Order: sequence, then C-alpha cells, then structure tokens
Amino acid sequence: MQVQLNEDVTLDSRRAIWLPRHKTLVLSDLFFGLGAARRRRPDPMPATPQMEIWERVFSLIDDYAPAQVALLGDLKPSQGTVEGDEAEELRTIFRKLKAGGRTVVQVVGHPDRSSGPALEGTGIEPVEQHRVGPFTLMHRRRIFVYPRHEPSHGFWINGGVHPLFAVPNPGPSGEADWIRLPAFLYTGFALVMPPFVSYAQGFEVIQPERLPRQAKAWKLLADRLRPLDLGALPPTPEHLRTLTRPPRRGKEAAKAEE
Repeated sequence: MQVQLNEDVTLDSRRAIWLPRHKTLVLSDLFFGLGAARRRRPDPMPATPQMEIWERVFSLIDDYAPAQVALLGDLKPSQGTVEGDEAEELRTIFRKLKAGGRTVVQVVGHPDRSSGPALEGTGIEPVEQHRVGPFTLMHRRRIFVYPRHEPSHGFWINGGVHPLFAVPNPGPSGEADWIRLPAFLYTGFALVMPPFVSYAQGFEVIQPERLPRQAKAWKLLADRLRPLDLGALPPTPEHLRTLTRPPRRGKEAAKAEE
C-alpha cells in the first residue's frame, strides 16, 4: 500500500520511502546478517524470518526499479566485528542490491557498526549524510529539533527515531485497549521513517501534543497505512510512554537454560 506525501515522496507500507524523481529507494535499519549471528549467539529479541526481510527488499526493488538504494542506519548489530557466515551473508545481499549497476549508499547510524569485514569488497562507503535532490538523508536518534534545511522546499529524511504512537481501541469491558504502532511521521521539517525490521522499535512513544501543528503521521498495521488524527489522540498513559527490553543474557545464563 502506498501513500503520496507529495509528488516527490511516496510512503510504502513495506516500511520504505520512494523518491520517484530521483529513482531512489530509502530503507532504514535492515539488520542484515542477523540470522547468522543468532546461529552463534542466541539473544532475546523476537526472530524476524530472514527470508521475509529479503523478500520484502527485493519485492520493493522489483516494483520500483530504483537506480539508487539508500540504507539508513545499522545493517546489523555490531556490524564492525562480523566474520565468516555473517559477513558472507551481508556481501551476498550487497551483490544483489548492486545488480544492474544500481548505486547503494549507507548512511551510518552507529559509526562503530559501519565498517569492518562485513563491508570489505562491497564497494560501499558509509557516509554521515546523503543528499538526494532537495532531500538530505540522515540517521540520528532522539532528534526532534532539526537544523534549517536548504533548499527550503526540501527536508530531512531520518531513520533513527523509530516513531511509535499509542492508539486506543474500544475494549470488551468498555475501557480502552491501547496498542503501540510504528508510523511514518512528517513534522514539516523532517520525514521520520520506521525501521525495516519490526522488532527494532523505539524506546519512547511520541506524544502528539509535543509535535508542531503541521505534523502528520501514518500508522502501520500489517500491510496497510492509515492516517493518524494526531489532534484527536488522547494523552498516552504513563506506563505506555516508554519501552523496556529484557536484559541481554550472558553465556552462562544461556547455557543454564539448555
């Protein structure tokens, strides 16, 4: 499903942004290679089937036929130290992404995860920002005040915030059942996109009352995109405003569970 932000920007429910004038496909936080990592080091995050991630990437490429693919943020946790199967998994995907002469750009998230054996031989150089026509691609966390953008008819496209909104739904007892949903968020100064993998959620739920009046958002629910009426959203309950993740298990704890 697609939503036209304007004639230059298309939002895709597969968690992507398409810039048609510049034939550029933008994706954020793909975490490629995570399958190989999990085979060696179990961790508590939910497993997103690696094949589903690949299929979604290449279905987007088939549909849009981009001349350029921009990858915002981390390609996998601890990317700088991957080796063996993990590194080969990443290099295989890069070869497929670059097929047909496509340009592939990585806009870095954590600098220490953006170099090392995983990128050797791929011809891809990480950059801190990347200009595409009037837009500037970036990947920064916890940024809500953006520098002035030039040209003024362009804006920032950021993959680092991972927008989440808490949305109430009528419950069986009459009380609201709240769900937290990923979203695309446009503030007038920046377009903030969700992560490509579903488990890479943000740490905080965005409070609509803190957004500028011109802000717009589209919630993601399965393969659908729906506009959010930000002005009509009630205040988020305190216990839903932040997300906590289980502590990472050490090797001894993992062995004890076997």
